[in-house]
This record gives sequence, structure tokens and C-alpha cells, in this order.
Amino acid sequence: MWVLGVSFSPTEKLLASAGWDNTVSLWRRDGTLLQTLLKGLSDSVNAVNFSPNGEILAAANWDSTVKLWSREGKLIKTLNGHEAPVLSVSFSPDGQTLASASDDNTIILWNLHLDDLLNRGCGWVNNYRKRNNNCR
Repeated sequence: MWVLGVSFSPTEKLLASAGWDNTVSLWRRDGTLLQTLLKGLSDSVNAVNFSPNGEILAAANWDSTVKLWSREGKLIKTLNGHEAPVLSVSFSPDGQTLASASDDNTIILWNLHLDDLLNRGCGWVNNYRKRNNNCR
């Protein structure tokens, strides 16, 4: 199994991993596998991220979707909007917004309570990189 992404739980001593084998697994920090939460997904999971309260896992998927899962492995919702594989996901500190980045050169900000597309952009990322000396 190739591990493509990991995320620490903010509330417990757990780690989630995203795999090329289409799985998301939960681990203890000592490396003991607790459970494979998500099996049989249609494509690889590129990244995973815990919500700030530790209750939700966001999974960035090769099939261009973002899936939100409970820690018990129940699908909460699927977010559609990207046109290419989703490579990264990150929750805002308050857990109200999720950012997803895709191979389609876009970042989408999702309002998790309204299911709305808050903002979609790509040009500002390139402009930021050009103007920021820390990005090379």
C-alpha cells in the first residue's frame, strides 16, 4: 500500500492515512492499525484531514470528489466541483469551511453548513507564488 496522505486527530492520539489502495485507515500513534474505515472506494484517496473537533474526516479523491466521513466510517456527504483529481484538503480552524485543491488548478472553499461553493479560484494562487519569496 502506498500512503499518500496522513493527518493527526486533534482530540485523540490517532492518525488517519490515505492510500493508493482506495482506503482510509485509523492508526494509533505507536503504529498499531485500529481499523480500516473506508474500503472499496472507486479510486485512490490522495489526502485526508481531520476536522478541528476530530469528528469528521475529509478525503481528497482521485475521482475528483471530496468525501466527508464520520470517524466510524459513515459517508456524510460528497462534494462535487472539481474537474480533475483532488490532491489536498484542509479545514479552517473553526471547522466551518473546507478548502480543497485539485489537479485542475483550482482551490474550492466549501461552506460545510450550507453546501455552498463559497469561492473558486486559481489565478490568485499563481500570483501569490510569484509575489511571495518564500514560495519557490
